[in-house]
Amino acid sequence: MVVLLLITFIAWSLNITWLFFGLLILFILTSGSVAISVITLLGVGALYLLDLKDYWFIALFGIVAVILLVESRKKQPKGEEYYSPELMQLLGGVE
Repeated sequence: MVVLLLITFIAWSLNITWLFFGLLILFILTSGSVAISVITLLGVGALYLLDLKDYWFIALFGIVAVILLVESRKKQPKGEEYYSPELMQLLGGVE
C-alpha cells in the first residue's frame, strides 16, 4: 500500500494527473477500510487544493503515519479468537 501511495505522489510531482487520480482511486478501492480512505482523501485533497507539490514527500510520511496510527488503535482479538481454529485444534484447544 505504501508503494502505491509513493507511485501516486511521484505521478503527481511529474504532472501525470491521469495516473495520479487513477492510482488514488485504486488505492482507495483496495484499502479495505473507510478510515484509511477518508484519511487519504483528506490528506491528498489538502495537498492538491493548497498546491503543496514541493512538500509531497513530507506529506506522504504524514499520511502513512496517520494511517498506521489509526490502524494500530483497532481492537486486536485476544485469546482464542486471535488464532485460527486449525491452530487451536493442533495445540489441543477446543474445536
